[in-house]
Amino acid sequence: MQKGFATLEVIFAAMIIALLMTVALPNAAHMLDRASLDYETKRLYSELRFLEAANKSGQFNQVATGLDLSGVNPLSIKFTSEPPSYQVVRGLDLNVTGKPVREVHYLSYGVKLSWKSGKALSTISTNRFGNLDVTSDTLILTSRRGKTKYIVFDSVGRIKGDIP
Repeated sequence: MQKGFATLEVIFAAMIIALLMTVALPNAAHMLDRASLDYETKRLYSELRFLEAANKSGQFNQVATGLDLSGVNPLSIKFTSEPPSYQVVRGLDLNVTGKPVREVHYLSYGVKLSWKSGKALSTISTNRFGNLDVTSDTLILTSRRGKTKYIVFDSVGRIKGDIP
Protein backbone atom coordinates (compact mmCIF):
# COMPACT_ATOMS: atom_id res chain seq x y z
CA MET A 1 0.00 0.00 0.00
CA GLN A 2 1.41 3.36 -1.09
CA LYS A 3 1.54 6.30 1.35
CA GLY A 4 2.01 9.93 0.14
CA PHE A 5 2.68 11.24 -3.36
CA ALA A 6 5.35 10.33 -5.82
CA THR A 7 7.71 13.04 -7.06
CA LEU A 8 6.25 12.83 -10.55
CA GLU A 9 2.72 13.42 -9.23
CA VAL A 10 3.84 16.51 -7.32
CA ILE A 11 5.58 17.90 -10.41
CA PHE A 12 2.47 17.37 -12.57
CA ALA A 13 0.26 19.01 -9.93
CA ALA A 14 2.63 22.01 -9.75
CA MET A 15 2.61 22.32 -13.56
CA ILE A 16 -1.20 22.26 -13.66
CA ILE A 17 -1.39 24.92 -10.93
CA ALA A 18 1.18 27.08 -12.76
CA LEU A 19 -0.79 26.77 -16.01
CA LEU A 20 -4.02 27.80 -14.30
CA MET A 21 -2.29 30.77 -12.66
CA THR A 22 -0.94 32.04 -16.00
CA VAL A 23 -4.50 32.14 -17.28
CA ALA A 24 -6.12 33.53 -14.12
CA LEU A 25 -3.70 36.33 -13.16
CA PRO A 26 -3.98 38.44 -16.35
CA ASN A 27 -7.77 38.15 -16.20
CA ALA A 28 -7.76 39.27 -12.57
CA ALA A 29 -5.53 42.24 -13.41
CA HIS A 30 -7.82 43.17 -16.32
CA MET A 31 -10.90 42.93 -14.07
CA LEU A 32 -9.26 45.10 -11.40
CA ASP A 33 -8.27 47.68 -14.01
CA ARG A 34 -11.77 47.81 -15.51
CA ALA A 35 -13.45 47.96 -12.08
CA SER A 36 -11.25 50.83 -10.88
CA LEU A 37 -11.88 52.80 -14.09
CA ASP A 38 -15.66 52.24 -13.81
CA TYR A 39 -15.59 53.29 -10.14
CA GLU A 40 -13.61 56.46 -10.80
CA THR A 41 -15.88 57.43 -13.72
CA LYS A 42 -19.03 56.95 -11.64
CA ARG A 43 -17.52 58.79 -8.67
CA LEU A 44 -16.44 61.83 -10.69
CA TYR A 45 -19.75 61.91 -12.58
CA SER A 46 -21.57 61.83 -9.23
CA GLU A 47 -19.43 64.69 -7.88
CA LEU A 48 -20.17 66.76 -10.99
CA ARG A 49 -23.91 66.13 -10.57
CA PHE A 50 -23.62 67.10 -6.88
CA LEU A 51 -21.84 70.30 -7.89
CA GLU A 52 -24.62 71.15 -10.35
CA ALA A 53 -27.42 70.36 -7.92
CA ALA A 54 -25.86 72.24 -5.02
CA ASN A 55 -25.25 75.36 -7.08
CA LYS A 56 -28.66 75.29 -8.78
CA SER A 57 -30.49 74.87 -5.49
CA GLY A 58 -28.63 77.88 -4.09
CA GLN A 59 -29.85 80.24 -6.82
CA PHE A 60 -32.61 82.65 -5.82
CA ASN A 61 -33.54 86.29 -6.17
CA GLN A 62 -31.39 88.24 -3.73
CA VAL A 63 -33.44 91.44 -4.08
CA ALA A 64 -36.70 89.78 -3.02
CA THR A 65 -35.16 88.16 0.06
CA GLY A 66 -33.09 91.11 1.19
CA LEU A 67 -30.06 88.87 1.69
CA ASP A 68 -26.62 89.95 0.54
CA LEU A 69 -24.84 86.87 -0.81
CA SER A 70 -21.98 88.71 -2.49
CA GLY A 71 -19.45 87.06 -0.15
CA VAL A 72 -20.78 83.52 -0.65
CA ASN A 73 -18.90 81.59 -3.30
CA PRO A 74 -20.44 78.72 -5.27
CA LEU A 75 -19.02 75.21 -5.13
CA SER A 76 -16.35 74.04 -7.55
CA ILE A 77 -14.15 71.00 -8.08
CA LYS A 78 -10.43 71.56 -7.75
CA PHE A 79 -8.05 69.08 -9.41
CA THR A 80 -4.42 68.37 -8.56
CA SER A 81 -2.04 66.44 -10.78
CA GLU A 82 0.42 65.03 -8.25
CA PRO A 83 -0.93 62.92 -6.72
CA PRO A 84 -3.93 62.71 -9.07
CA SER A 85 -6.90 63.84 -6.98
CA TYR A 86 -9.86 66.20 -6.81
CA GLN A 87 -11.93 67.89 -4.13
CA VAL A 88 -15.22 69.78 -3.95
CA VAL A 89 -14.50 73.20 -2.45
CA ARG A 90 -16.43 76.41 -1.88
CA GLY A 91 -15.18 78.97 -4.39
CA LEU A 92 -12.23 78.75 -6.74
CA ASP A 93 -9.33 79.05 -4.30
CA LEU A 94 -9.14 76.67 -1.33
CA ASN A 95 -6.66 78.88 0.57
CA VAL A 96 -8.85 81.99 0.44
CA THR A 97 -12.36 80.60 0.87
CA GLY A 98 -11.80 78.35 3.87
CA LYS A 99 -12.81 74.76 4.48
CA PRO A 100 -13.47 72.25 1.71
CA VAL A 101 -16.95 70.82 1.24
CA ARG A 102 -15.78 67.22 0.77
CA GLU A 103 -12.60 65.31 1.50
CA VAL A 104 -9.88 64.95 -1.14
CA HIS A 105 -10.45 61.93 -3.38
CA TYR A 106 -7.27 60.32 -4.68
CA LEU A 107 -7.68 58.44 -7.95
CA SER A 108 -7.18 54.71 -7.51
CA TYR A 109 -4.99 52.18 -9.27
CA GLY A 110 -3.23 54.52 -11.67
CA VAL A 111 -6.28 56.21 -13.24
CA LYS A 112 -5.39 59.55 -14.90
CA LEU A 113 -7.59 62.53 -15.83
CA SER A 114 -7.13 64.83 -18.83
CA TRP A 115 -9.09 67.07 -21.18
CA LYS A 116 -9.50 65.97 -24.79
CA SER A 117 -8.60 69.50 -25.90
CA GLY A 118 -5.25 69.22 -24.10
CA LYS A 119 -5.76 72.17 -21.75
CA ALA A 120 -4.58 71.90 -18.15
CA LEU A 121 -7.00 70.36 -15.65
CA SER A 122 -7.37 72.74 -12.72
CA THR A 123 -10.92 73.67 -11.70
CA ILE A 124 -14.50 73.04 -12.80
CA SER A 125 -17.01 75.58 -11.53
CA THR A 126 -20.55 76.65 -12.39
CA ASN A 127 -21.92 79.76 -14.06
CA ARG A 128 -24.58 82.05 -12.57
CA PHE A 129 -27.34 79.67 -13.73
CA GLY A 130 -25.84 76.71 -11.88
CA ASN A 131 -24.65 74.97 -15.07
CA LEU A 132 -21.12 73.64 -15.27
CA ASP A 133 -18.82 76.28 -16.71
CA VAL A 134 -17.10 74.05 -19.29
CA THR A 135 -17.41 74.78 -22.99
CA SER A 136 -17.74 71.74 -25.26
CA ASP A 137 -14.96 69.48 -24.05
CA THR A 138 -14.49 65.91 -22.94
CA LEU A 139 -12.91 64.76 -19.71
CA ILE A 140 -10.96 61.54 -20.32
CA LEU A 141 -10.29 59.00 -17.59
CA THR A 142 -7.49 56.63 -18.59
CA SER A 143 -6.65 53.44 -16.72
CA ARG A 144 -3.21 52.01 -16.11
CA ARG A 145 -3.67 49.62 -19.05
CA GLY A 146 -4.80 52.36 -21.44
CA LYS A 147 -8.58 51.83 -21.35
CA THR A 148 -10.60 55.05 -21.44
CA LYS A 149 -13.95 56.37 -20.24
CA TYR A 150 -15.37 59.78 -21.10
CA ILE A 151 -17.44 62.48 -19.46
CA VAL A 152 -18.69 64.81 -22.21
CA PHE A 153 -19.60 68.46 -21.57
CA ASP A 154 -21.73 70.18 -24.18
CA SER A 155 -21.83 73.89 -25.02
CA VAL A 156 -24.56 74.73 -22.48
CA GLY A 157 -23.00 72.94 -19.52
CA ARG A 158 -24.82 69.60 -19.61
CA ILE A 159 -22.84 66.45 -18.93
CA LYS A 160 -23.11 62.95 -20.29
CA GLY A 161 -21.04 60.19 -18.76
CA ASP A 162 -19.70 57.00 -20.28
CA ILE A 163 -21.27 55.12 -17.38
CA PRO A 164 -21.69 51.34 -17.67
